[in-house]
Amino acid sequence: MSIHVSLDVVALIAAIVGLGVGAQLLAAKYRVPSVLFLILTGIAIGPEGLRLIPPDAAGDALSTIVGVSVAIIIFEGTFRLEYEAIWKTSTAVGRMITIGAIVAFVGTALTVRLLLGASWDIAFLTGALLVATGPTVIAPILAVVPVREEVATTLEVEGIVNDVTAAVLAVVLFKAMTAQQLAPGGYVWLFTQRLATGVIVGFVVAGGVWYLLTQVEHPSETAPQTARLLALAGAVIAFAAADSVFSEAGIVAAATAGSVLGSFELPYEEGILQFMQDVTLLVLSFVFITLAALLEFDELLALGVAGLAVVAVLMAVIRPLAVFVSTVGVGFTTNERLFVSFVGPRGIIPASVATLFAVRLRTAAPPSDPSGANVLLGTVFLVILVTVVIEAGLARQIASVLGVTESEH
Repeated sequence: MSIHVSLDVVALIAAIVGLGVGAQLLAAKYRVPSVLFLILTGIAIGPEGLRLIPPDAAGDALSTIVGVSVAIIIFEGTFRLEYEAIWKTSTAVGRMITIGAIVAFVGTALTVRLLLGASWDIAFLTGALLVATGPTVIAPILAVVPVREEVATTLEVEGIVNDVTAAVLAVVLFKAMTAQQLAPGGYVWLFTQRLATGVIVGFVVAGGVWYLLTQVEHPSETAPQTARLLALAGAVIAFAAADSVFSEAGIVAAATAGSVLGSFELPYEEGILQFMQDVTLLVLSFVFITLAALLEFDELLALGVAGLAVVAVLMAVIRPLAVFVSTVGVGFTTNERLFVSFVGPRGIIPASVATLFAVRLRTAAPPSDPSGANVLLGTVFLVILVTVVIEAGLARQIASVLGVTESEH
């Protein structure tokens, strides 16, 4: 029996990986961000489609798989960032990850509270999760929409940093919500603990990888492969070490390790980057298809018109407000600001963390807030689904209409 189950699992993984590669090929052929095909593929084979993946297929391993995958994705994103470009856009980036994030957090929380009647706890938890755009959804868009370097860098860095801060903030709020005994200063302390732990671990792991790559002599025939594997190991080890201390500190550690290593001159750097991009493509496909397969339309439909109103406000009011306030006087044209306003799809972090929180809220003894869990999960997945389908699906066309692609300058 165990052999049969194992074979089923292997077949399922093989099918998901195969479908993921197929989705990537379609995305490349039709010049559409791959995340759109990945989500549609996941829905098609999940409980709402062909039912090839049952709702409980992933089991307890899902959060672990997602965590390691996100660590690899974020590590690769920070590793390949062009730091000269970040310096040029430092004002825009700085505002987007501070002022813009605050506007998104507070605005989303108020919208969920007013339109869905959620408790303040659930509203702020939802707001924290939906701050994040993330490299998992931004990178596929920028791969097919060649905008000016400063604009692309702003979107990339915002996605990476907000992925990290949103995850940490959401965990802190969830802990406070379920503990019900934190003083106001306790929130800051919990946030600082996780952030500091991740940064310290990330620096230590990056230092170790740098030493092994530059100070230890490797056989010339295996040195390129060793460099690639050391980088991948660094991403996973940084995540695991920090996450074993505090929840979600691992994401901070992976981001820190990637950015530190990316700032050094490393041997075989091009090979490392290409390898990490290939691995990222694989885990991105696997995680997005798996999470999309867990979508249950009943939870989305239960939100009704109010749920669609929340998504509309987030896309048409809150995101543009955050972008326009953050990009005053930074050298972006009005059309570029409109494009950045349009590119705000949510991805892996909100989906995975919301799923984890909803499970905990429903299975607590007694249940902490089962109705709140439905609102949280339904809202997050509805926002992800609509923003990915519309914003990722139409990004190239919108960029063309606005005239912000490099080919049109």
